[in-house]
Amino acid sequence: MRVLSLRFSRACRSYEDWAVPQRFTGEKLKSLEKVEGLVLDLGCGTGLVSEGLEKVVGLDIAYGMARAYREKFRRAVLGDAHSLPFKSKSFDFVLSNFALHWTQLDRSIPEALRVCRGLFLCAMPVEGSLPELGFPFPRVEKIGALLEKMAKLRAFFLEEVPIPFEGWDLLRFFHYTGTSYNPLLGDGIISRKRIENMIKRIDKPAFRVLFFSCEAKG
Repeated sequence: MRVLSLRFSRACRSYEDWAVPQRFTGEKLKSLEKVEGLVLDLGCGTGLVSEGLEKVVGLDIAYGMARAYREKFRRAVLGDAHSLPFKSKSFDFVLSNFALHWTQLDRSIPEALRVCRGLFLCAMPVEGSLPELGFPFPRVEKIGALLEKMAKLRAFFLEEVPIPFEGWDLLRFFHYTGTSYNPLLGDGIISRKRIENMIKRIDKPAFRVLFFSCEAKG
């Protein structure tokens, strides 16, 4: 997780200029329900999903992102989605946009539901996104089975979200949003030639995004 924290911290000033798909999914996520009351932005980044909301608290594992969020929305916490530093049922809504696919879902989703007294809304890229890059995006079936055990679903659907960059701009997109890390490769260095070959294989870059809205059972 330290690697993720460092990469996202470095991208905190360039993130919003490049995070076009993330901005789209954040707005769509908020359209699923009437979001009101005290909201936790889980994996907040710079706060794209918090824009337009009145009472928000952001949590991120990256210091740079938490600092950038605090500059805009005042309240930010440096923390881990696997062990949230909040009491149970602390928030009316928990929103997470393009963050939980970096986590162990059998730990982060129960934590999100624990601290939520209302609805938990999430947008997450899943398996089928950019297969040429070999990133281990989570499987929809696994997420569905996990939610079925502990939550009451209100919405659960997939949508393809285009990435409006190609060629080397696609590489810059990953770099400037802090998302170029592949946990399967660790800190391994990829040659320029290999990167060029991967980019050439991507015809229409897009994320396959799962949107869901739910509340905790009981």
